Amino acid sequence: MSALLHDADVKEATAAKDRERLQGVWNFVTGRRKVQLYITDDHFTAKFSNGEVYVGTFEVDPTKKPKAMDMTVAEGPDRYKGLTTRCIYALDGEHLVWCPAAPGARDRPKAFPPTDSQEFLCVVFRREKPFRGPHGSFGG
Repeated sequence: MSALLHDADVKEATAAKDRERLQGVWNFVTGRRKVQLYITDDHFTAKFSNGEVYVGTFEVDPTKKPKAMDMTVAEGPDRYKGLTTRCIYALDGEHLVWCPAAPGARDRPKAFPPTDSQEFLCVVFRREKPFRGPHGSFGG
């Protein structure tokens, strides 16, 4: 029993570390759909260039291979409200690779497809640098 508790503690500590690394504004670099991602605590806002905006909460499981993220849509297009999007992600310094399945799909992607894939959306983001002016920092 204590081994299971230890595994759960390790999983939560690893998840907390990744949640912290995900905080901030992520700007589109490449992918099939242009999107900007904002992450604060366990909340996300995804703003697509076509005007669609999705808002909700997320959970991560960085012990999965590839790392897993579940994003539950609270606000957005009516057909997706209340649905969970199963994603995979990778963090590499100031870059985030994010690959979601369609909201409500049962399975998550098993591997990262090319960024121009028609099967799954795959987007590469770069973390927005906070503005450092003469009076302190703003953003991020």
